[in-house]
Amino acid sequence: MKIVATKVTPLQCGAASATVANTPQVVLITGAKSQLAQALLRVAADIGELAPNNIANTSANTNISVNIGAPIKLYALSRSQLDITDAANIAAVFTQYRPSWVINCAAYNAVDAAEHDAIEANRVNALGPELLAQQCWLSGARLLHVSSDYVFGGHAVCEIAHAAERAVGDARESGVKQHQNPDSASNPNPNPNQVHVPRPFVELDAPEPLSAYGKSKLLGEQKILAILGERAMIVRTSWLYGQDGHNFVQTMLNLMRTQPSLQVIVDQIGCPTWSDALAKVIWQLLMQQCSGVFHYSAQGQCSWYEFACEIQRQALALNLLSLPVVIQPITSAHYAKQALNRGMSLAKRPSYSVLNRAKVQSALAVNTALPMPDNVVWQDWRQQLNCMLRRYHDDN
Repeated sequence: MKIVATKVTPLQCGAASATVANTPQVVLITGAKSQLAQALLRVAADIGELAPNNIANTSANTNISVNIGAPIKLYALSRSQLDITDAANIAAVFTQYRPSWVINCAAYNAVDAAEHDAIEANRVNALGPELLAQQCWLSGARLLHVSSDYVFGGHAVCEIAHAAERAVGDARESGVKQHQNPDSASNPNPNPNQVHVPRPFVELDAPEPLSAYGKSKLLGEQKILAILGERAMIVRTSWLYGQDGHNFVQTMLNLMRTQPSLQVIVDQIGCPTWSDALAKVIWQLLMQQCSGVFHYSAQGQCSWYEFACEIQRQALALNLLSLPVVIQPITSAHYAKQALNRGMSLAKRPSYSVLNRAKVQSALAVNTALPMPDNVVWQDWRQQLNCMLRRYHDDN
């Protein structure tokens, strides 16, 4: 089984038929050590049914060269090999590898730190993508850039915050340790006029970032689209986690093993997304030569508190944890106040940042260039979490 490239116009990417090019295309991945880059390599290896000799220097994890049969050659470069903020370095790398596609996984993701280091956040998240886009324009390559739900500001802040306050109060009174829905916790028959949850964001919704991080990601999107137009693809995702790197799931598992209780924010609503599922979507979009802006996340939505409770429930079932801990819901305001008392200031985050994935699902429904027998890409966030934790269990 091999990855097969498709040659279609951008508006027909969902209906493309597979064709094999005579000359192998080169796909270059930036930020090789990131969790998404690792997921892209893992998924590519699974799809290509690679023999060990097809992957070079994987032990160093810095210069991975993968032949996925023909017609794709895949290279993942770390920051030391490709600094996306260095125009000369980018030009030299493009001359050496001559990529047909670049997947930009390099990013500044420290949301709170960006408030005090906006210059660096903009350098990596805006200038870097701009320089990549300029080199892609000069060389004829195409660019797939990964962005964030934090380009949106969220809606109905007060309504959701009020529901969260009620959940916190009820949880404290009842001594609840596990998941409760913030709405049903205080009122089993909530009045829809009292608690309003906005619809998921579509690609045409106007961004309104609240943080320096979100602003830098939006600026990177704008630079790329202005330079490359239909030769660019932006994929926004949300609450990404996986087996690799630092993420919410890994952090929760570590804290649940070492702390007797946790406080987790209850009034920020989004959708957790497994990095391997996103990687499959990215390969599909790339193989079908799509362009434009796409949203992708798992199905459904939850708060960070609900996410933490589900992590613990599944981890206990899989024997990744030996004992449960108390998980207490806390509002963003109270969490920020506690951080201030410790001398830390937190970035503003959207109260609601769920993404509507209908566009990408429609684009990939007509023709599937890559096999996805487990259908994990379109599953609920709880199912994706279960897939990730089972693989984590097997690996450990």
